[in-house]
Amino acid sequence: MNPLDERCITTVRMLSIDQVETAQSGHPGLPLGLAPVAYTLFARLMNFDPDDPTWPNRDRFILSAGHGSALLYSLLHLFGYELPIEELRRFRQLGSRTPGHPEHGLTPGVETTTGPLGQGFATAVGMAIGEAKLRNAAGDSSINHYTFVLASDGDLMEGISHEAASLAGSLHLGHLIVGYDSNDITIDGPRHDSCTDDPVARFQSYGWQVLSISDTEDIDEIERIYREAMADMEHPSLIIAPTVIGRGSPTKQGTSKAHGAPLGADELAATKAAYGWPTEPTFLVPDEVKTYLAKLIADKQAISRVWRETYLSQPGSTKIQPGKDPLTIPEVTTTPLATRAASAAFLQSVAPELPMLIGGSADLAESTGLNVGLDAITATDFSGSVIRFGIREHAMAAVANGLALYGFTPYVSTFLVFSDYLRPSLRLSALMGLGVIYIFSHDSFAVGEDGPTHQPIEQLEGLRIIPRTNVLRPADTFETFACWKQALAERTKPTVIALTRQPLPQHPTTESIDWLATTGARIVYDDPNTSPEVVLIASGSEVSLAIDAAKILKNEDDIDARVISVPWRERFLAIDPRERDVLAPTGTPRLVLEATVGTGWYQFLSPGDRLYNVNDFGTSAPMADVAAHFGFTSTEVADAALDLVVDSYRLGHPTHLVSDLLRATEAAACATLEEIGLGDKNRADAAAVAAMREELGRLPVSATVIAGEGEKDHAPMLYVGERLGTGSIDIDLAVDPLEGTNFAATGREGAISVIAAAPAGGFKQLPGFYLEKLIVGERAAGVIDISRPLLENVKRVSRRLGLGIGETTVIILDKPRHAEAIADLRHHGVPVIEISDGDVMASLRVLRGDPNAVMLWGIGGTPEGIISAAATLALSGQMQARFAPQSPEEAKTVKARYPEYESLEFDASDLAHAGSVVVATSVTGANPLAPPRAVGDLTELESLWIQEGRLGIIRRLVP
Repeated sequence: MNPLDERCITTVRMLSIDQVETAQSGHPGLPLGLAPVAYTLFARLMNFDPDDPTWPNRDRFILSAGHGSALLYSLLHLFGYELPIEELRRFRQLGSRTPGHPEHGLTPGVETTTGPLGQGFATAVGMAIGEAKLRNAAGDSSINHYTFVLASDGDLMEGISHEAASLAGSLHLGHLIVGYDSNDITIDGPRHDSCTDDPVARFQSYGWQVLSISDTEDIDEIERIYREAMADMEHPSLIIAPTVIGRGSPTKQGTSKAHGAPLGADELAATKAAYGWPTEPTFLVPDEVKTYLAKLIADKQAISRVWRETYLSQPGSTKIQPGKDPLTIPEVTTTPLATRAASAAFLQSVAPELPMLIGGSADLAESTGLNVGLDAITATDFSGSVIRFGIREHAMAAVANGLALYGFTPYVSTFLVFSDYLRPSLRLSALMGLGVIYIFSHDSFAVGEDGPTHQPIEQLEGLRIIPRTNVLRPADTFETFACWKQALAERTKPTVIALTRQPLPQHPTTESIDWLATTGARIVYDDPNTSPEVVLIASGSEVSLAIDAAKILKNEDDIDARVISVPWRERFLAIDPRERDVLAPTGTPRLVLEATVGTGWYQFLSPGDRLYNVNDFGTSAPMADVAAHFGFTSTEVADAALDLVVDSYRLGHPTHLVSDLLRATEAAACATLEEIGLGDKNRADAAAVAAMREELGRLPVSATVIAGEGEKDHAPMLYVGERLGTGSIDIDLAVDPLEGTNFAATGREGAISVIAAAPAGGFKQLPGFYLEKLIVGERAAGVIDISRPLLENVKRVSRRLGLGIGETTVIILDKPRHAEAIADLRHHGVPVIEISDGDVMASLRVLRGDPNAVMLWGIGGTPEGIISAAATLALSGQMQARFAPQSPEEAKTVKARYPEYESLEFDASDLAHAGSVVVATSVTGANPLAPPRAVGDLTELESLWIQEGRLGIIRRLVP
């Protein structure tokens, strides 16, 4: 061996372990054992140009054992790639170009993201197919490189390597060479404790050439074995390299202790001593190594320079052909057609015009719409554009990643339910930003007789939550073509297109498909002359079901429904709320219809909306019977929509009431805006009251005000006993059109408009004066007793919550009547937050579990008390209250109705109904609600609603 080569190998080893030790994280064992093999590849066998890492005819190097990334970074640095020594020092640090596992697009020279074992191996098969296909197309030596892989025991154990190796053998990928780091070590111990298969027999059965290196420290032998493998053009090669993990580490080599942790300072020093290497300086690259490698790099760059001079004038043989533009798109027919068949028609039309389009299915070409007469590649002819992947979903997707990295536009296909088999590879498509197209058919329980094993329920939602992934579900042929065009245009993200097995009717088309990229949704059924009374939102096959339900609503109940098709949900949810409201107005009841889990829709829903979906596995039966089993019939969907529109209180859906009440608080908030900061709280009050009274008058129920502030302070409020609304169903209201008048008058944060509602008789009728109230959240519920001193209650709560007395913050209204209590608490070290107004929002802070607001105490108005009691019940807190008249006249009035009022105490359940709802809209902003915001000619208001243990915050645009 050339002594300089040996010196270079030692440099690779030392740089690698210095990276791991500096980071105090990583895998030193693989670089110490495998460095001679990897160095031989870079120094003697591979063609590349570090100044042009994307040179088309470079040899590809894939470290499938990505945990050994320090080895790769050392090699890239030494061989001239743009990876300075400072980046090696920043190994595994935030923002470095040397992450824990190699990441494509981040580090020059990294061909693919590896780390999940087996992925690099399988991705390399895709690269090798790409090389063979371009070599076949070029017809000369312009493309004749190799794909080299270094794989570990773990890579070969993973099932994906079996799938990919079998495919590679079947296609005779002679330019694919895998070096197998056979060190017989896994994290849990020796490999042979868990895996005793014979890799030689295994790979020979796949049709691979299998060779072995007897001495993995002898680079002359390593080179000889590799050149023997490279000479076999008919078979991929596996080269077994029996290395020693952690070689040179005195106490850890050959054990799992060398695998996944730094060697430690003492072991590091001992390892360097074993190699005759100084402990300091770290990250040493001797001058003679730099000089020697500079000559090797120059020789490699000379090869790439000659290649350019020879072939750059022949772009057809070396670069990707863009294909025809615009593409020939087939006509959209009016005949019902399964979207898988529509996809097949599109593919059949455009494939001949896109020479870099290549793909196939996992033995389901006929079923998924890929059997369209295109030629398949074979071991002897790579001119085709179809890959017969066989039943190898996981490897299929990884191979597609390799093809995308090579520059192709790959598509792969299987049933949607079997997307689970390939999900890890699809995730890497997203992580690397690859435009792989995934065609998944049989997209719902409409699979029918095949039963729950083949009926996808959670898969669509599972794919939607993968970041940087476009998931499209078209409703007809027109939308299928639009989805395909979007997928072909998107080169930086994978695209999933979910397709039906069953025929679907055609819906109205548009001249352009720009709507898909801009909004992800379109209106497919509507009466343009009226505003919709309900909006049905669906994707895929459920769109036609929604249209059928909309027709029933119109014909049987004279209800105008709009139907929106949303093939691209994530795009729809990401657009500006104003744009979304044009399609699906907030405040109009909306029914989201989708035959999937649909969890992601909840971020879109507002009070009064409903998700109509599937939350359990399917069943084996004809399609129509399964649909009926899940309630996916036009009649049942129409009934569900009707529940949101007509007399929903009687039908038991109080969520619609929430939406109506929000319109009242929003009206009050808007009316108050012109009075904010002007100093006149009575004018602000009057504006809020008038607007709320007008809007409550439109309620389709009969509402009685049980608690209003007018009786107490003669403010211009809604009065006790006032009746509002137009319907026959009775409900109770507790109102404060402008809670926090001082905040509104001075323009400070804290003012809201708030209403609580309950079934008739749900609110206790009390004299409209003052209540002393004590409120804690769910964690402290059950410990307070308003009859005991306030300080004792604070101590009880602090003990329950495990807090110190100095951590148990109490909110108290800043009123003269509270001064003595505030002073006493502070004297004992209790932190007190004084607020001048706004005790309803303060109580919500406590009930929501704000760690800086543990308890609320004070004497405030009856409406606030009733509203706070309703919120307490809904959010499982505890509230106690008692009368606290503030004048002899008030005391006399209270005593007339409650002779023993001084001994009376109320729990929240005494004051409010367990089924109460609370809504509040921000007037000046009140934590957690933002202040109103002007949006063009509209105002964006933020509101909250509380119902049945749920608290939601929504934004709506109002005139």
